[in-house]
Amino acid sequence: MSTDHDNPTLGTPREEFLGRVRTALGRSVTAKPPQPPKVDESIARLARPSDDLVKMFIQRANLVGMKARAIRAEALTREVLACLAEVKAKRIVVSVGTIPQALGLKESMRKAGHEVVEWQNHKGLDVQFDTDAGVTDVHAALAETGTMVVSSDAGHSRGLSLVPPVHVGIVRKSDILPDMLDYWARFRGVEPGKLPANTVFITGPSKTADIEGVLVTGVHGPGVVFVLIVEDA
Repeated sequence: MSTDHDNPTLGTPREEFLGRVRTALGRSVTAKPPQPPKVDESIARLARPSDDLVKMFIQRANLVGMKARAIRAEALTREVLACLAEVKAKRIVVSVGTIPQALGLKESMRKAGHEVVEWQNHKGLDVQFDTDAGVTDVHAALAETGTMVVSSDAGHSRGLSLVPPVHVGIVRKSDILPDMLDYWARFRGVEPGKLPANTVFITGPSKTADIEGVLVTGVHGPGVVFVLIVEDA
């Protein structure tokens, strides 16, 4: 395998690879991509900041099979426990670090008889496959489609919203955006190295129609998704 040391004119293996591509294409420099066309918002935007985004999000989320509702901030713990009781979940993985209203959530779960699995103490995702539910905050929500956006970082494993058979997502009202255009606008000017390594867009429970075209829910991910929209602290 060649390295950047083999070619002093190229600083990294990535640049070496791109250099070979340019040579194969008969180019000496990388062509700049064309500027994207301007978006005609009157056609492309079906949700706007002036809309009732909470109402729209709840309607669209329920339409795609999630169980979404708005709650008061002080009711968060009670509502999360009610969701877990509804599905008889016992072993839970939790990541709610950005929700001040949920600071005592783990302790309340333990008092209610749930086992809270500290997923950070285990390598890989194996321990998450042996749980009943994942309770997480989200990084954004999109009103147009009723979608939750969850990114991986030091406090969020990639599997928390994907591996357990039940997912309880906690959405702050201020994190509900009109649509995908508003979400990607957040990253304008952000260096690639500072972008999330993994982002999941959750629009309804897990579904597949791979087998004879029959739609089946919950085969390879959460079959039940609760969404609690909570007021900001």
